[in-house]
Amino acid sequence: MFLAVLGATALVVGACGGGGSTTPDTQAVVADTQAPVTEDTVAALPFEGVTLTFGKAPHGEDEKANWGEWLPEFEAQTGIKVELTQVPWDQLEALYTANFASDTPYDVTYQTSTHLTLFGERGTFEDLTARINGADFAGDLPNFPAGVLGASTYNNKLYGLPFVVGTTAMFANLDMLKSAGVEVPTSDVELVAAAKAIIADQKAKGNKGVLGFYTPRTVADYGWYFTLQDVHNRGGDFLSADGKTALMDSKEVKESAQFAADMICKDKVQPANGLYNREAAIELFKAGKLAFIQDEPSRVKTFEEAVLPFAWDIYMPVGHNGKATQFATTGHWAISAKSKNADAAWELVKFLSSAAFNSTYNQRYGFVPARLDADASGGNEKLARNASWVAVWDGLKTSPKVSQLLDEYAKALEAATSCKTSVDDAFASAQKGATEALAQG
Repeated sequence: MFLAVLGATALVVGACGGGGSTTPDTQAVVADTQAPVTEDTVAALPFEGVTLTFGKAPHGEDEKANWGEWLPEFEAQTGIKVELTQVPWDQLEALYTANFASDTPYDVTYQTSTHLTLFGERGTFEDLTARINGADFAGDLPNFPAGVLGASTYNNKLYGLPFVVGTTAMFANLDMLKSAGVEVPTSDVELVAAAKAIIADQKAKGNKGVLGFYTPRTVADYGWYFTLQDVHNRGGDFLSADGKTALMDSKEVKESAQFAADMICKDKVQPANGLYNREAAIELFKAGKLAFIQDEPSRVKTFEEAVLPFAWDIYMPVGHNGKATQFATTGHWAISAKSKNADAAWELVKFLSSAAFNSTYNQRYGFVPARLDADASGGNEKLARNASWVAVWDGLKTSPKVSQLLDEYAKALEAATSCKTSVDDAFASAQKGATEALAQG
């Protein structure tokens, strides 16, 4: 969604996804025009004739066409031909599992935090620790924040080089705030109060059906991706630091879930689960029927292109008791342990991880580069502000069972915010399921 997950309209996240085709879409990306080949150029191409297979879930419907523009530069420089397969987000784990078990797995793949170590610990990916400490990467390594590398490392093994870091943003309808005489909220309590005030003000002005706030809370829309940040703001997590103990029924997790449930069931500032999905909520905001929406920063371009008929801006998602963090997943480039062209694959990973390509890709999809010397804002002040929030990034740490645990958390969150199941019951069930998952070999 998700960078667990980055979304297909954005991250994820990562694990967040959606959009794209439902079957793998393979294409060989080749330059339309090739530079003249001479004896000197052939000698200078160390990987002439090598073909690499490249698997990736798309972050947008235009990504296939974009790769057709991006990869020819690499191919011309190295002599490597790259064959791209787009892997649908909703079939990602099953399709990757089958591909990795074959004799011809993808040489290079894009992996989010949720699957990186799951597959890595099975022996699927090469440990890149030695490569990133090699002489050919010495000028690049200092540009990768230690915190991002640390969150991507498991048992001192780095199965994928970080590429993008996800963030989320709270979008606000500033005209509604001004009309209601309220300031942009900076805490969870202020958010509820502001949403209530705006709903009342709009109703009094005859604008019925206005909602105060929306962010996904359901399994289908990756509710965990947009909610776990609040758990971190309260000083908690769903898994212990050593990765051995589930914390689904901890005080911080349950308090966060109760706040999310109260916004729907008690305060009535967020619509009931199922009434609107994520994309429908985006349309509500565009139509001036929603005061606040928390989503991925790729929506900045969505709203700018739509030329909304009201003033709006983005803000850090609100925190609890003055503490606010950024939670999201990380996207990585991984090399198959079975690759017969591992050195050529490393050349591709270096190209994809370069400051120049980080800037190009993330300008298009609104993510934050995983390296400090890349600028993905494209001169957009809102996106530049979003990138600065990495200073308080407290994202998902990779581990082999993290995907299973997130499934348990997501199901419990949806149940708790359905207004039919108590938070205690929902997360007691999650604790049981997570404990069983951790106990499995």
